[in-house]
Amino acid sequence: MDLKTAQINKAVAKAIGRRVVADEGVALRICCIAYPESSKHYADAIVVSATSLTLSIDGSADTTVGASGVLAFATYTTLGTLVDAINLSANWEAEIVAGLRSDAVNGSELLARSTSTFRMFQTLELKFDSSDGGVYGISFLLEPDLEFDFNKSEHRVGLKRVRWLSNTVSAEAVTLAVYELKKDKAVSQRTLLAGTAADNTEGDTGLIDDVLVHADYGNSILVRITSTGWADSGAYLQCEGIRE
Repeated sequence: MDLKTAQINKAVAKAIGRRVVADEGVALRICCIAYPESSKHYADAIVVSATSLTLSIDGSADTTVGASGVLAFATYTTLGTLVDAINLSANWEAEIVAGLRSDAVNGSELLARSTSTFRMFQTLELKFDSSDGGVYGISFLLEPDLEFDFNKSEHRVGLKRVRWLSNTVSAEAVTLAVYELKKDKAVSQRTLLAGTAADNTEGDTGLIDDVLVHADYGNSILVRITSTGWADSGAYLQCEGIRE
């Protein structure tokens, strides 16, 4: 990254972030590319929590994926193996969002999803079930790129502030973790922030003029609050950042 490009990026920096509540953390995104975007063909993705993901086109299971269109979580036990299996088909594209390749999907970690069709090339988000024992709680990703942009990015993201409110079953301790991730989401590049907070009490890293932490160019920042007994109700994670 040369100085001129870095200066331009900083000059056109854009605020990013949002408030995420229970069951809104995005585990992965998929899209069906079997036909042109303008076609009348449609796709579907059904998640049976802790059991399987079924992908279909025009109402019929797509036999180019998994076992006749069914990706059993007993076989594809992590986000990484699940995404790889989807991407083996020329009909689909998938990428991990606010997660790691090692994140489990075989224990009700993915939120159940019933029939709801979508058009070709439309992005569909599959989400974490935050009430699953608090395994992943609520997660959010600050991304330097657009969806499905697998090229090396000349942009970077920074985290300015994190606010959160937990709601556990029996006042369990709550952990805040902020990681820098490379594009493949294989492992955390480094831990940027870490700490614990009391249950049902708002946490706040505080408002500052500058950025708390930056990721390297092309990397993303994963923010998570977790506990061992999540209860969902009232919990939220609010992230404020910048893309430059």
